[in-house]
Amino acid sequence: MQTDITMLYQLFQEHPYISTDTRNIRENSIFFALKGANFDGNTFAAEALRQGAAYAVVSDPLLTGDRILQVPDTLLALQSLANHHRRQLHIPVLAITGSNGKTTTKELITTALSVKYNVHATLGNLNNHIGVPLTLLGVTRDIEFVVCEMGANHGGEIAQLCEIAQPTHGLITNIGQAHLEGFGSVEGVKKAKGELFEYLNQHGGTAFVNTDDPNLIDLGLPLSNKVTYGFNAAPGPNILFTYTSSPDQHGFTLTDPASALAIHSSMFGIYNASNMLAAYTVGKYFNVPQDDMVDALSTFVPRANRSERLVYKNCILVKDAYNANPSSMELAIRAFSELYPDGWIVIGDMKELGEGSPGAHLHIVKLVSAMQFGRIYLVGEAFKKALVTSGIEDPRFIPADKIESVKGGWNWADCSGNALLLKGSRSMHLEQLLDD
Repeated sequence: MQTDITMLYQLFQEHPYISTDTRNIRENSIFFALKGANFDGNTFAAEALRQGAAYAVVSDPLLTGDRILQVPDTLLALQSLANHHRRQLHIPVLAITGSNGKTTTKELITTALSVKYNVHATLGNLNNHIGVPLTLLGVTRDIEFVVCEMGANHGGEIAQLCEIAQPTHGLITNIGQAHLEGFGSVEGVKKAKGELFEYLNQHGGTAFVNTDDPNLIDLGLPLSNKVTYGFNAAPGPNILFTYTSSPDQHGFTLTDPASALAIHSSMFGIYNASNMLAAYTVGKYFNVPQDDMVDALSTFVPRANRSERLVYKNCILVKDAYNANPSSMELAIRAFSELYPDGWIVIGDMKELGEGSPGAHLHIVKLVSAMQFGRIYLVGEAFKKALVTSGIEDPRFIPADKIESVKGGWNWADCSGNALLLKGSRSMHLEQLLDD
């Protein structure tokens, strides 16, 4: 017998924990046997029950039992259950998407809002068609605010996630050259990310619009309800701040030109300052006490290889190796160059760029060759090919197949007293340079 959403939701209220992986089954949870290109969760249903799951939701009609719940499609059932749960919630749901900085902005906004509210936010970067439902199903009765990160690499995905999460508010960090293999062009990225603003406009929601990004200005024009912010006074944002940074400051300062308000941060780069300003804007809109919010934002420390700034073996290290695309790569390099023009950089291949990959990597090679960096490590086949294509002969360039090759000849003593940038896609594992 097929299990409908009403019955499934009743069971969820009795067992309000969802598991999708037998490697971390939670006692009395409901296990969803999801299927992927290389796995079939149905084959693990019995194991999930043995490990303590109360029920297993499956799509294989051959699986039967008192604790087996049959549905036609386990992913669709998970999404439908999450949407049903969402419709029982009468609290703000803020959705965040964008090409760069989604997770950092989510963490900053959560930090700001947590001063006043009990906030539930996306764990890590679980921001896809599975992660968004899991985020919603993690909302308990004591939660006052949900911050939901949404990622996509094809058109239509943000619209689908919005239908599931039904956000009341939304923010797009920026529009850049990310996932071009799926979007085709920056215009494709703009259209796809703009699906969030379209949903909000159709459902009476409120958007937070970064007026420093011309693409977001365009997307924000038709919106009925919006709050604007930025560093550029020309568009006349509702919230305007100035940005300053210097090497001895080890971070940046955001200053409200209309008052004495200032946010001092140890974070790196104007792009993170934009993320910080977004968080302040959201917090102010939701009436978070200003002084407490500024204190919380000022002490925020990024983690998980996202714009981490630390001293490692007497070397100033900027570790921004969680992800990379042409936009974020150039921003990081330029910001690092402004502070440490003679520093060293280790940059790794940028993934999911499709036909634009050779040109994008060549652009970065030419960009860094015109700068004063002491050493330039290029890690990965795409960067190696770009260096050959460029015809540049410069002893500062050190190409390598992978980070292990760099590590083999690395001596931290050579970098002592200097600064180093690590920037690349997650799969390049640049952070392994720090492994002893």
